[in-house]
Amino acid sequence: LEVWGVLGVGQLNGVGMNGALPAAERVRLFFNETVRADYWTRLSKRLSQLQGIGLIRAHFFINHPKLFTLSANGHELLQSRGLARLPGYRDSIEHSLVGHELMVNAAGLVMTELLGLTVRTERERYLWSHHGGRSPAPQRAISDLWVVDDSRPKAIEMELSQKSQSRYGEIFEAYRDRLPRGGAVLYITSWPSGVRCILEHARAFRAPFVYACSLSDFRQSAGTAPFHGAAGDETVTLTRERAGARI
Repeated sequence: LEVWGVLGVGQLNGVGMNGALPAAERVRLFFNETVRADYWTRLSKRLSQLQGIGLIRAHFFINHPKLFTLSANGHELLQSRGLARLPGYRDSIEHSLVGHELMVNAAGLVMTELLGLTVRTERERYLWSHHGGRSPAPQRAISDLWVVDDSRPKAIEMELSQKSQSRYGEIFEAYRDRLPRGGAVLYITSWPSGVRCILEHARAFRAPFVYACSLSDFRQSAGTAPFHGAAGDETVTLTRERAGARI
C-alpha cells in the first residue's frame, strides 16, 4: 500500500495468495475483479483487523470493490521498524482517479508478481508530499510505471482514453529528451482501436521508441503479449527469463 498508493481488496488478495492460485485467477484479482468469496478469505479478514486498529483506511466508490490506502499510523509503524520505502504515503484518492490508478497498479502487479520484473511506480520516482500529493512536474515525462532493465529500460503508460494528436506530440518529445539510450515506451490501451491509434501518432511524430499492446491481450496473456512497434514488424515482449525485452 505504501508503494502502490491504493489497492483494492481483490488486488491485495492476489498479492497475498502467491503460489496458492493459478495465474489466470491471480490476474483476475490483480485487476480487482472480485466475487463474494474474496471477501471471506483469511487475508480479507486480516485487512479488516488492520483497518480496525487504524493501520490502513478503507474507501468505498460506486462500481468498485472496497479500496484501501495506508494510514498515518500505518506509515509511522513501517518507519519505526525500518520497513518504509517512501518518505510519504497516500491516505485518500479522488473518484475521478480510481479507474486509472487501479489499472496502472493491476499492470504493475502482473509484471512484478507473475513475471518477476523490477518495477518502479510513479510514487517511487517522484517527490510526493506527506499525504500523497505532489508538486507540478516541470515536463511530462514521468511514466505510470518504469521497468528496470539494464539492457533496455521501459516506461509503461496505461492509456484508458485517447488524447489529442498535439498532446501525443508533446509527450513523445518529452520522452525523446529524457528516455535513456535504447529505452522503450510501452503503451497499454483499452479502447478498440487504441494500438493502431498510438502507433499512427508515433509514426507521425517519428517516435520509433513507442510500442503498444491492447489491455485485453495484456491481461489474457498475463503480461506476455507482444507490444507492437511503430517501425516495421518490431515488437517488445516482457519475459520472466530476462526480465526485459525480446526483439
